[in-house]
Amino acid sequence: MLKRIFAFILVLILGVSSTLPVSAAEVNEEIQHVVYPYESRLPYNGTDHFYFEYKDTNENARVTYYTVYGFEYTKGAKKYGSWREGASGGSNVSEMTLTFDKSNDVSFNISFTASVTGEYTKKNKGTIGGELGVTLGAAASYSLGSGTSVQVPKGKHYTIKYRPVYYTYQVVETEYMEAYVPGYGWHKPVVGTKTCYVDVFSHWDYTVVES
Repeated sequence: MLKRIFAFILVLILGVSSTLPVSAAEVNEEIQHVVYPYESRLPYNGTDHFYFEYKDTNENARVTYYTVYGFEYTKGAKKYGSWREGASGGSNVSEMTLTFDKSNDVSFNISFTASVTGEYTKKNKGTIGGELGVTLGAAASYSLGSGTSVQVPKGKHYTIKYRPVYYTYQVVETEYMEAYVPGYGWHKPVVGTKTCYVDVFSHWDYTVVES
């Protein structure tokens, strides 16, 4: 009988102690150890957002992390593509004006591909391309505009050549996992970075050669 009474009292004591409120110091200690180790770690489930749990003074609370991306664009030095043959002509009777401009757009190759190398998150392809005014990896046509013209002397034959001028942009994509943690404010650990390089058309360059 005494053993049963003693066991009942022990169970009662344990039950009461488990319902006692947790002190603020204990809560802060637990949050600190749970939150900050994620500063340099990948999300454990590999999804767009994930949860981690911590205890506050009243009940279990849940903080939702959201994926946030940041982009930094750096314009590189001017570059040139290969020469392409444009308009050509000449006369043995008289001098002539050889013109190469937007009226020739239909006849010649005026496309340039926004080549991309390196790494980027696929779902951010449109965002990166949109900021640069291109579609990554796709070709687009760019008008010759006012072009250029040259006087060809009698008895000579000239060819106007043209080439694309472009810039390679370095794009650094940074992925964050962002959440607001009560009592701590915004928590924004970096998941990782990816860097890619995108060729972006600028204008056409011209030269004239005797042919």
